[in-house]
Amino acid sequence: MRCSFARVAAIVLSVLFLFNSCGKESNSTDPVTTVDQDKAFFHETVTNTNDCITAARDGNLSQSVIHFFDFSNGVSGNETWVDSLTNALQDAMGTIEYDPENAPLNLSQFYGTYTWNRVTKTFSKVAANGVFINFPSAPEQTTNNVTINFLEFTEAMYQANARDIYLPLRARANIVKDNVTIANLDFTASYSSGDFPRPLNVSFNLLMTPHNYSFTIQEVNSTKFNFSSQLISGQGCGITINSTVTFKNDDYNNFDAEEDLSNITADYTSGDFGIKAGFDANTYYALSDPSTENLNSSLVTDVYNKTQKIGELKFQDVSGERKLYIFYKDSTSENTSAYYDPFTTNLKNTLRPMFGDDVDSWF
Repeated sequence: MRCSFARVAAIVLSVLFLFNSCGKESNSTDPVTTVDQDKAFFHETVTNTNDCITAARDGNLSQSVIHFFDFSNGVSGNETWVDSLTNALQDAMGTIEYDPENAPLNLSQFYGTYTWNRVTKTFSKVAANGVFINFPSAPEQTTNNVTINFLEFTEAMYQANARDIYLPLRARANIVKDNVTIANLDFTASYSSGDFPRPLNVSFNLLMTPHNYSFTIQEVNSTKFNFSSQLISGQGCGITINSTVTFKNDDYNNFDAEEDLSNITADYTSGDFGIKAGFDANTYYALSDPSTENLNSSLVTDVYNKTQKIGELKFQDVSGERKLYIFYKDSTSENTSAYYDPFTTNLKNTLRPMFGDDVDSWF
């Protein structure tokens, strides 16, 4: 029963996402907890996670999008109106085609301020040093109270697989509604020269009210990279993930995960909750037919409440399927579905008012 790297990563990341919680800073004098207290802590973590997702759904950005499209039970009540706006904008601006393998975007050719006229149902255009799109937030809105600002986009040509490719170096954009910024993008990047553009320094910051996301990549050397990501919110939600990925060589033109990935380490923290994980890919992929036991010895994942280790995540073979279990400090264990299933149910219920019963087939 071989488990691909992509599947392993997806399972672990799902667990990391599940245990998104809030809390105070930990200290080295944390009291020892019982297993029953640890289980209650996990259930509280699940509740906090759903609360944070609900806060994102009810935030200014999400509600603005929902209202704009009039999403309800999987149907957009404003579909005809939205189509009229997008078609009119395309008539005024032209079609933006982004094909990084063949040509740069050249955003400057679209520079201008585009303003919706609700009487003529067209966009007017005046010269500007950027792309600024003014339109109403809903059909009944009588003023253009939303502005999308594309402030900057630059890119450069590199070589990958002996072909030219254009990669972004700088991007800035935001969305303002009723004079309040509800979304903001700020991206910068630099890459190595040569036969493959390795990311040297990448910084991606994205505000999606009420949450703010950041993601960075830093090259340690040509085969080792540090990754860091954060979620910060005034709603009490917070996540930090720091990881290091090491490859066997820097021939990325011929990259294959099973052949070239060496190891991954990751630290995940969210308030009092923490996970420390390490994946010895070199050992795991060297096996012709790795077992679940081989996977558990290669992928070590410890779970913490503040500074106290309270369990380990391990795979178990159950009725021909590989399931993820948590093993507590008293050697008892249970399927993580005890926490994942309530999380999934609540997540579906959170999304159901907008997308209807289609959410039942999503996950």
